[in-house]
Amino acid sequence: MYKVLLVDDDLNICKGLQRLIDWNECGFEVAGIAKNGQEAYTMCTQDSYDLVVTDIKMPVMDGLSLIKKLRNDGYPAQLIIVSAYGEFSYAQEAIQYGVAYYLLKPVEEMVLEGYLSRIKELLDDHGEAVGSISSIQFEEQYKLSSNGVIPEIKNFIRMHYSEQISINTLADMYNFSPVYLGRVFKRNTGKTFNEYLKNIRINAACEILDSYPDVSISDLAEKVGYYDLNYFYKLFKQVTGSTPKEYKTQK
Repeated sequence: MYKVLLVDDDLNICKGLQRLIDWNECGFEVAGIAKNGQEAYTMCTQDSYDLVVTDIKMPVMDGLSLIKKLRNDGYPAQLIIVSAYGEFSYAQEAIQYGVAYYLLKPVEEMVLEGYLSRIKELLDDHGEAVGSISSIQFEEQYKLSSNGVIPEIKNFIRMHYSEQISINTLADMYNFSPVYLGRVFKRNTGKTFNEYLKNIRINAACEILDSYPDVSISDLAEKVGYYDLNYFYKLFKQVTGSTPKEYKTQK
């Protein structure tokens, strides 16, 4: 298990983070809690933490000062910033210190789990490797923390269902592991990614047939992202209960 230090002057926030997810299932354990940056810094000098999750605005020493001191000391822990909406400008300043991710309060379960998944990959592969993100990536993470990633992914699928997209494609785009994203997607939609994409595509095919009944089946299949005609026939019947030709005659 990788050791985590939570830092926030509101103890309820720390306790809430502890309860929000199953840290052990993600490969982490909350090994310490600090109420400000100074206390966290002292704890880091006395123990080794793999991940520090810190608020920005705190008394005695704020989160940004903590991050600077840890990095100046060569402390190798991964870093996640937790911040209120109006503190984003402070959070941006931390990019140069190798902050891995940004979380917006109130923290969303699936976003935190996703970030932990990527951090665990870094730690597994590189030991004490320090994550670092660009300004653009940082702003995108801020946006996703604010709005939630699943609605954006569902919208992306609706806009690009005719293209060759996969869970791996979306995982790379949104900075999650494919396994984690697939699990969260099913939990939020009730369907696997492939099931959801299949339904979107076949429903689109039905709409095209309704509007253009003379369209060829091969053209129809390609318009909704399928280039294997037999596979398209199979999925179409699976979803609608009829073949495309039968669907035409029923109209």
